[in-house]
Amino acid sequence: MEIRELLKLVSLLLQYPDEEIYSLEWQPYLSHVKNQEIVENLNAFGDYFRGSTLDILQENYVQTFDFNEKANLYLTYSKLGDEKKRGQALAELKEIYKFAGFELESNELPDYLPLLLEFVSHVDEKISIDLLSRFRDTIEQTQRVLAGENSPYAALLKGLLIIIDHFILKEVLL
Repeated sequence: MEIRELLKLVSLLLQYPDEEIYSLEWQPYLSHVKNQEIVENLNAFGDYFRGSTLDILQENYVQTFDFNEKANLYLTYSKLGDEKKRGQALAELKEIYKFAGFELESNELPDYLPLLLEFVSHVDEKISIDLLSRFRDTIEQTQRVLAGENSPYAALLKGLLIIIDHFILKEVLL
């Protein structure tokens, strides 16, 4: 599994859990990842994920991301709130997606982390690195909030941060 596939996997795991995501067989892919810190963090999240019912996963997801302003998955929100600057940032992201030929088939805003990860898993490396670099601090801030709340999603975001760092530095993970 290459870095882009890991980004896509994390994208799926950060979405609202439904039947398809719940039944996703993603653990075998980790056997190809040499970086133990990534494996440990994704396995920690996997233990929670596999040990929970779909109802519990859904309830926890809503409590973690929908009712927690400090830990939402909209990357421009924590920095810009609902201000005019955020609207400009969202419009810029839409243009980047459009320029790269990525059609937004979702009702989600373009700064929704799972959507951004899906996008960077498919596009030119320069665009991917630019966007991941731009939002890395926001992802780290969310990860710290979740770690302080002992959320299982903290481990998933910690693994994501390590993946991002390796991708930006063009280090080999596999």
